[in-house]
Amino acid sequence: MKKILGCIIFFACLSSCKKNDQVLEEPSLTDFTQIKSTLVNTDWILKHTSLIYSPDLVDNTEVEICKKDDIYKFRLNGSTDIEFGTSDCWASLPSGTYGSWDLQANGYLLKQTITRDVPGFISGEVILWTVDYITQSKMRIKRVINEPGKKYTQMDTYSRR
Repeated sequence: MKKILGCIIFFACLSSCKKNDQVLEEPSLTDFTQIKSTLVNTDWILKHTSLIYSPDLVDNTEVEICKKDDIYKFRLNGSTDIEFGTSDCWASLPSGTYGSWDLQANGYLLKQTITRDVPGFISGEVILWTVDYITQSKMRIKRVINEPGKKYTQMDTYSRR
């Protein structure tokens, strides 16, 4: 009788344990045509930036207030546009084209060439982003930055407007 009661209590406790909720992301697009279509048919808003210095040292920086409502657009003609929100980082800077883009390596590499200074980018700069994750509603891109005395990865997360 004690064994049966023990088994009942054990299984009652086991079944009452709450499983940790796991957040699952939808699968990233892998087809070049789908990636390109999603990139150009979506207005993107920067949601988060992480600076990864090592597996144990990650700076999850907040997006600057003046960039939170900026809209980034990748045009089918290859231009990269920005539409500044109401809290513009540089009040005198007009919205519009700030560079060009090219999707390479079967959609896993996004090459940006900057043609004018805008917040976070300098004219003449060529940036190679690895497309880490992209769906119809979210994009995560990353790049390696080499500065004197340090090397780290910048990872930017965008969401669909």
